[in-house]
Amino acid sequence: GKKYLRPPFPPAVKDMLTRCRLAYLSTVDVDQSSSHLSLMRYTYIPEEEVIVMSTNTKTKKFTMLEKQTGVALLVHDFAQFGDDDDNGGGNSGAGGGEQQTYSITLNGMCHIVGTGPDAERYRAAHLKANPQYPQFIVGEDIAMLCVDVQQARICDIHDRVTKWNVNDGVEGSRGSKLS
Repeated sequence: GKKYLRPPFPPAVKDMLTRCRLAYLSTVDVDQSSSHLSLMRYTYIPEEEVIVMSTNTKTKKFTMLEKQTGVALLVHDFAQFGDDDDNGGGNSGAGGGEQQTYSITLNGMCHIVGTGPDAERYRAAHLKANPQYPQFIVGEDIAMLCVDVQQARICDIHDRVTKWNVNDGVEGSRGSKLS
């Protein structure tokens, strides 16, 4: 594909994408004028600043992505069980309470990667990052997906929002309203 210069992801986005493995993928059902939500395992490829996932070709999300590629991904490290201040941090890594807690919404284009070297390179990276889930990554009916992120909204534990987009980089706005 075309190579172009783009501002790098902010550190909070890079850190979250590196530490976490689960995201909520929102796709649009153009035929029903509704949306669809899927829990997805993903792999972040830092050298390309892309997110790769896989899906069975016989799923609703695959059919929807064939018609409309705009998606939203939600990644977070908020505690999911028990006390929110227990240093467990849900998906967070070592360090517990030392790390920031974020909810990050990423918007972009999700491309179905055609069979060939790119698909197999992404599949190998995805399997290496998620070795316990080959049933979702390897198989003749499994397609590789690649999300090219266009913008991000990074919300911290204090409800401060920072915006990033592929054209301008960080708009760093403390406490800005979501539009």
